[in-house]
Amino acid sequence: MGKSRFWFAVALMIGTVAGASVLGFPYVFAKVGFLTGLLTLIIVGSAATLMTLYIAELSLIEKKKHHLAGFAKKYFGNKGKLFTLLVETFGIYTALIAYLIAVGIALADLLGGSPIVLGTLFFVIVAALILFNIKRVAKVDMFFAALKIFLLLFFGVVFFSSVNISNVNVLNISKVFYPFGIVLFACMGYNVIPEMLDILKDKRKIGKAILTAMVFVIGIYLLFSYSLLGSVGKNVNEVAVVGLPAFGKIGDLFVLIAITIPFIALADAIKHIYTVDFGLHKKLSWFLSAFIPFIIYVYVKLGFVTFLQISGTYSGGLMGLLTMFMVLKARQKKKKSRFVVPGGNIPIYYSIAVFAFGIIYQTLMLLL
Repeated sequence: MGKSRFWFAVALMIGTVAGASVLGFPYVFAKVGFLTGLLTLIIVGSAATLMTLYIAELSLIEKKKHHLAGFAKKYFGNKGKLFTLLVETFGIYTALIAYLIAVGIALADLLGGSPIVLGTLFFVIVAALILFNIKRVAKVDMFFAALKIFLLLFFGVVFFSSVNISNVNVLNISKVFYPFGIVLFACMGYNVIPEMLDILKDKRKIGKAILTAMVFVIGIYLLFSYSLLGSVGKNVNEVAVVGLPAFGKIGDLFVLIAITIPFIALADAIKHIYTVDFGLHKKLSWFLSAFIPFIIYVYVKLGFVTFLQISGTYSGGLMGLLTMFMVLKARQKKKKSRFVVPGGNIPIYYSIAVFAFGIIYQTLMLLL
């Protein structure tokens, strides 16, 4: 029974973390070299994993379940909670815009027509689902999560045999933080910690469950990126699996599978923030959660990868820094947890350095 709970917790995190953002990895890695991207994934992925581990440590200090905003309120007051909610909302909005772009591109390849028009059609359907509060079924979520993982592995394995080594042997240390935002976005899994702790009978195994899941996810990311970039080269699409002639429309269907349920979940999360945390009427909350990203999608002409970079850099990076400062504060107060990340405070300072440098680098890149 204990082992099955452990593996269910691992599967829950894998299904939550491994998402559509990996579709942009081959495109970004093509710009810096695969080996550079590999180094980025190791550096940023380890910092994101540490962030998730520290959220677990904080969760086991408190008697009540908290998400990040709840911890921020406890350690930094109402201003800390407000800051966290605004940063999370910004991150979700930019992710939703990126997802609309990807869906529009995939539907245009699948059906023919304008990506904007088809992306709008997709938006109308999912916005209606959010408005009428259509509840997702856990079994459906698990099925699509499993299908998503299977298809990532499918593309990775199938394209592996046709890799041209000259496409993947490039290393450019000076650009190692160029993919920072999208890699951080793809490795964020802290939101699922409360559910994992509910599943695990022995709460001390949360660290092992997180590490097992993240090693698996990063392994999938590496296989997928190596195979797609190695096979297609620098001509890889911004949404990597779109337009692959060898597999017809499987890539387009994969984009829809990978994005639809996460899109509804993220928009519903913003709706919940507006309704519960800011006390807005449900229909106004729905309008703000759905139409703000849609309007930006229509009028702001940036790409799928760019929006994910922005989301990961500023939302993920700032929440990562906030987490590290909360852990330092909890440890200064000598609060005890049933799970403590080993290594003293050195991993905290490492993570702070990664998040801070990534934010600075990406900001300079956007401005210059």
